[in-house]
Amino acid sequence: SSTHQFGRKAKSAIETARKNIAHHFNVTPSEIVFTSGGTEADNLILHNAVSHLGVQRIISTKIEHHAVSHTIAHLQEKYGIAVDHVNVDEFGTVDLVHLETLLSHTAQKTLVSLMHINNEIGTILEVEKVSQICKRTNALFHSDTVQTIGHYPIDLQKTSIDFLVASAHKFHGPKGVGFAYFKKGFGISPMLHGGDQEKGARSSTEN
Repeated sequence: SSTHQFGRKAKSAIETARKNIAHHFNVTPSEIVFTSGGTEADNLILHNAVSHLGVQRIISTKIEHHAVSHTIAHLQEKYGIAVDHVNVDEFGTVDLVHLETLLSHTAQKTLVSLMHINNEIGTILEVEKVSQICKRTNALFHSDTVQTIGHYPIDLQKTSIDFLVASAHKFHGPKGVGFAYFKKGFGISPMLHGGDQEKGARSSTEN
């Protein structure tokens, strides 16, 4: 954030990284927000969905990473949002019929939060099908993709995911940095205030 030579050089490196990441996902650089890692990125997305985007209900599973499940529990306690858990089978596969049933029986603004690849058992979510279900039912779709990025291709122009997250150390990047993807059109209300870094989305000295 400094205007001296070293600060400008660091800023250039950060923005080059942002552009490279955006190109990888076929999105614009302004849709990428750097964070301290996947946990902060999940928190930023889930808090924004409820406090800023008007989400009244979250659908998830009981086998999500704690960065998601504990945050949802906190939001339920703080804001009184409705929380439903979609069924999974003995392999951790999400029951898409049950998901569609849950989504078709509500008028509340809903966010579906399902991890792409499970961090403990490796089950892969059918993100294409989930994104299509969410699109049909006007639900927002957040996916914890920490285990995915760098190993599994995602084109966000072909797969309609509204929010996803990454943690750099999962694909040979530095520890202590990650990012959140917010689809264009969704404003971001920051959780951290003070320096207005990341265009006001996340204050704190850059990694």
